[in-house]
Amino acid sequence: MSRTTRPRKGAAHGDSRTAQVARPSPPTAETVTPDGLRYLYGIVRATASLDVGRIGLGAVPSQVYAVSEAGLAAMVSVAPGRVVDPTRANLLGHQRVTETLLREHTVLPVAFGTVMASEAQVRAVLRTAHGELSGVLDALEGKVELGLKVLWHREHLAQRLVLEDAQLHRRDDEPEAEHERRLEAAVEDRAGRDMRALLEGLRPRAAATRELPLVGERMLLNAAFLVERARLESFEEKVRSLAARSDTYSFRFTGPWAPYSFVDVHLGLRDEGAVGT
Repeated sequence: MSRTTRPRKGAAHGDSRTAQVARPSPPTAETVTPDGLRYLYGIVRATASLDVGRIGLGAVPSQVYAVSEAGLAAMVSVAPGRVVDPTRANLLGHQRVTETLLREHTVLPVAFGTVMASEAQVRAVLRTAHGELSGVLDALEGKVELGLKVLWHREHLAQRLVLEDAQLHRRDDEPEAEHERRLEAAVEDRAGRDMRALLEGLRPRAAATRELPLVGERMLLNAAFLVERARLESFEEKVRSLAARSDTYSFRFTGPWAPYSFVDVHLGLRDEGAVGT
């Protein structure tokens, strides 16, 4: 099992829904106020210790600082332009800021590429959506996101099942195509049961779970888990235990991340796996 941290665009590697605070259209020349464009990384509770330094976007990393309003703080830097391209450098810069904030704060993450016209517009968003943003931060307090992807080699599982179950051997009078269909059905059934059992083993250790779209033919499971910081070690130990029992599946465990997969303030959704109104 591998555990990695990688650049993310908005949500989990672009494979979960985008979680974002109400994102305005890119500013035009007419809407830009004198203090200039601001790039928004995320929202936290306003505290005295929000100086994270020059780690923001830009060829020379920009200063990241707090724009505070009514107990909330939007973490921003001077934007490099009205549109920020999702280059590797920019994605890494955005991730660097959210990871730094996440070490000491509960973070309401904002989608990559969110540019606002001015500090005045940032403050207006904090005032207008104060109740909603504050409620989401309350729900996320002390929690982070972990990601788990499970991949397989279909042929390896088929071989294992044939060794385990004599009923799956090809009968003397059985056409090859019929045997392949029967074996394929058994493989799909076993993989589905294994993934359901895996999720059921992890759900009790998470505050929320979200299944995300699969990417590629080899992926069986793509899931995000909202986990309390105090339970991170226990959760990782459980994943390692499950991975150690299987030589058929490959586990990719990532995080901790800001909880992109569990907030959608922009759309105002509330469902079993989302935090927001």
